[in-house]
Amino acid sequence: MLLRNARATFFTRRAKVLGSLAVIAILCGCEMSRQDHLIEARAALADAAYDDAVAAAEAGLRAAAQDVPDDATSWGLELAKLEAHARAGHGEEAKAQLARLAELHPNRVEASEYFATAHQLRGAGAGTAAIEVLDRGAILFPYEPVIGRMIEESGESGDPAELELLRSLGYVE
Repeated sequence: MLLRNARATFFTRRAKVLGSLAVIAILCGCEMSRQDHLIEARAALADAAYDDAVAAAEAGLRAAAQDVPDDATSWGLELAKLEAHARAGHGEEAKAQLARLAELHPNRVEASEYFATAHQLRGAGAGTAAIEVLDRGAILFPYEPVIGRMIEESGESGDPAELELLRSLGYVE
C-alpha cells in the first residue's frame, strides 16, 4: 500500500512537472524538444493515458522531421507510439505502426516487438489484432518459440472470432 501511494505521488508530481514545462514552453514561445516529447509520451504511457502518449509521440516525430533527427530519440518516439496504440487496443493503428517500423528498420524490429505488441493488444481486448500480429511475427521469425506458444494459447481463449481467425490462418482445425 505504501509503495502504491509512493508511486502515485511520484507519477502525479511527474505529470505536474511535465505539464508545467509544456506551459512554460508555450508561454516563452519555445518549442519542446524531441526528448521532451519522448519524456511526455513515456509519462502518459505510465499513467495509462494512451491517446496523450500517441499525441506526444507524434508531436516529437514532427519535431524530428524539422530538425536534424536524433536516432535514439526518434526510435523511442516510434516505439512509444506503437505501445500506446497497442495498450489502447487500437489494433489497426498498432499493426500499421509495427509494419511501418519493420519495413523502415528491418534489422531493428525483432521478434520481441511482435510478441510484446500482441500481448499488449490482447490485454486491451483486441484479440484478433493480437493474432494477426503474432501471425506476421511467425512468418518473419518462424523459429521463435514465444510467438508459437502465444499462438497456441490464443486457440484456448474460446473467443469465436479469434478461433475463426486461427482456423483461416491454418493454426487450428
